[in-house]
Formats: sequence, structure tokens, C-alpha cells
Amino acid sequence: MDFETLKDPFLQVLGEFHALPDALAVLHSRSGRFSGRCEVVRGEGWVVGTLLGLGRFPKSSPDQPVSLTIERTSSEWVWSRDFGGHKTVSHIRLDAHTGWVKEEIGNIRIWFKPRFEAGMLHIDIKALSVFGLPCPSFLLPRSASIEFADEEGRFAFDISARVPGLGLLIRYKGWLTPDHFFPAEC
Repeated sequence: MDFETLKDPFLQVLGEFHALPDALAVLHSRSGRFSGRCEVVRGEGWVVGTLLGLGRFPKSSPDQPVSLTIERTSSEWVWSRDFGGHKTVSHIRLDAHTGWVKEEIGNIRIWFKPRFEAGMLHIDIKALSVFGLPCPSFLLPRSASIEFADEEGRFAFDISARVPGLGLLIRYKGWLTPDHFFPAEC
């Protein structure tokens, strides 16, 4: 297998990533298990609740344990998140047609364009589909999602999405540290 096909899709889009803080570079370059704490805030209303259910997103909680297991296959990275017992699995790969990161969570497909700016990885939503139906641009969630190294040098995240006219969809923020790395793929 060619290393480029196994390289984290976010790093593929960014290109050179030597400027990333160590905590981000480690999480985006290694298969393994990470754990920490996070806060989850879900938006209100039945439409938001339905959308979050389709994506299998966790319930709101002011402070809960979170773990992330990252595994590589020949074609994608699988991120298995455990928010205090609630599991959310996503399949992440580089979309060759758009050049963006494509994440599949349940019946939702999201295309991101990451950018590195001011010491942080910003993750902008570029497109979304539900059950294969594209989201119109005027309803496309707006994201203020960032990944960074916190003051203790840990991988930190603040992931959020707002839907025009509906408000907050979801926001989860917290930190992770490595527990165990899986053996390198050959």
C-alpha cells in the first residue's frame, strides 16, 4: 500500500503539515486510541433532533468522558467516538472529485475543507447530503469548528454547526490525549 493512500485526509488536503502543533500532528497521523473529556450541547426542536438522530450524535451533557479510536483501512480512516457510552462512528476519506475531506456519519455525508491558520486547524463545511439528497446551499450548516493544542499541549477541539433559520445543530468541545497507538501498517 502506498503511504499517500493511507495518509489522513485532513493532512492530504492541507499538504505540508509541519507547522501543526504536535498534538494535532499525532492525532492526524497515527492509528490508536485517545481519551479525554468533553461537553456536548444539542440544538432544540424536532427538526434538529431528527437531523442529529440521523447522524447518531450524542445527547447533551456538560461534562462527560470521551474516547476516540482511529483505524486506517486501505481506503479510509474510521473514527469511532464514544461520548460517555454513546457511540458515533464516521468513515473519513479524501474525495477525489472535490479535493475535500468526506465524512460519512450514518445517513449523512459531509464535505469539509480544512485550513490551518493562527496555530489552529479550521474545518469548514462545503457540502452535505442526507440519504443521498444534497442540501441546498441556503440550508448548509455553518461551522466554526477548530482543532488546536490547549495550554497543556493536549489535542483540543471545538466542533459546532448551525443551520440557517434553525440555529444551533450541535456543539461539542473538549480535549483528548493518546492512550495507545496501533502498530504501523506496512
